[in-house]
Amino acid sequence: MEIVSYKKEYKKDFIDMNEAWITNMFGKIEDKDYEILSNFEDSLKSGGQIYFAVEENLVLAACMVVPLSEDEWEIEKFAAKGMYTGTGAGTACLKACIDHVKNETNAKKIVIVSNTKCDVAVRMYKRFGFKEIPLDREKFPYERANISLELVL
Repeated sequence: MEIVSYKKEYKKDFIDMNEAWITNMFGKIEDKDYEILSNFEDSLKSGGQIYFAVEENLVLAACMVVPLSEDEWEIEKFAAKGMYTGTGAGTACLKACIDHVKNETNAKKIVIVSNTKCDVAVRMYKRFGFKEIPLDREKFPYERANISLELVL
């Protein structure tokens, strides 16, 4: 398995993987998801990055990190293909995003908004040092969100 940064050839994999994950976990994709997945390349132009776990040209997982401000970044989309959960692919992608922010920006923190139904993911975030913080519904308007975490850098 290799971790690679965004390539146009993985665009469809990124969209399909995120749509499938959200639909399988929560039954529907929200308007905010469509907005992000339709325009994510704009976030890359402003410094964001997507890392993919790839094995033999097959995308296993992907994680996107984007700037919210100079000081704060967000893990905005993160998904693994169902049959590859538990392989370490997602963990490697998350680590690449954290390293990107630590090494390429002056950010002071990274935030993640999730749902406690994603207990395996929430435990993984906490292993990386993320701590639970109050959920700002104005800033993160997802209906499915019920937990927010941050990693102070």
